[in-house]
Amino acid sequence: MNTRIYEYLMAVAEYKNISQAAQQCFISQPALTQHIKKLEKQLGTPVFEKKGKHLVPTRQGEIFLTAARRMLKIEQETMEHIEKLRQDTPADYKIFVDIDMRNLLIEQILPKFRKACPGLKPTLVSGSIHTAWDYLDSRCVDAGVFPLHGDSPSHIDCVSVEHSEYILLLPPKHSAAEYFSVHGVDMQLLQKETFILNQEFSFFHDLQWQILNFYQLIPSQILYTHSLKSTVQMVLEKRGVAFFPNTIMPFLPPSCTACSFNPPWRFQYVVAYAKKYGLNNYHTQLANLLIAHYKQFHILPAKTV
Repeated sequence: MNTRIYEYLMAVAEYKNISQAAQQCFISQPALTQHIKKLEKQLGTPVFEKKGKHLVPTRQGEIFLTAARRMLKIEQETMEHIEKLRQDTPADYKIFVDIDMRNLLIEQILPKFRKACPGLKPTLVSGSIHTAWDYLDSRCVDAGVFPLHGDSPSHIDCVSVEHSEYILLLPPKHSAAEYFSVHGVDMQLLQKETFILNQEFSFFHDLQWQILNFYQLIPSQILYTHSLKSTVQMVLEKRGVAFFPNTIMPFLPPSCTACSFNPPWRFQYVVAYAKKYGLNNYHTQLANLLIAHYKQFHILPAKTV
């Protein structure tokens, strides 16, 4: 709002002198004189008159000054109200999350996070691992929550919230279960098996292919699922075998056989952030909530085969 003319007039009325008023308003005397003349032309009447050495408001000027004080008060109250609304409006906090972990955050973590950080409005963004690094570095997102195998890029820091490893999940009464329990996993015996993998662009998908490539195994058939829950169901239906994080073991039905790899395929769940922006209280709060969540399900090791 352009209320400067009101401030100019009130300064002239206070100091009763154009030069002093101009100095107080950080404006030149000729510019202040022009503002007053322009207003008087608009009103069709003078707002000040000279009495001796002083400028004093005319009767019309007094009416205008009363309105000017009211307008300045309205402006101040309006700006204070807007500032209060701005402070009360939650700030955006964008979290890059692995596709397979979205439900965990939506159902278990974000309700507690909102309660702990009422000044924030968290939103979720998903994509590939390479997208995550770029988004964090450019601050398109504030933090990332995903499984990480190996090291993060040099410009990214991580808070580890849970260490885990991959297991091989076999359907009920699978023909290889007994053999694996005696001789160990032989991935070559699974060449004719259907493998159930996570959907593309998930972090788990990338890790699953690392395992397959390590054993130089090209599955005869691949089925893709959109969630860990649907993968378990497909294994129960004997539609294939699957790689799983061992954090889901407490929820597996006893009819499935879970086998650890030897050596294990380890990874960790992390809260990631760009080094140049640093670790803040919100990142720490998010990490603590995830740590507390996973502590509920600290599991026994899978059967080593």
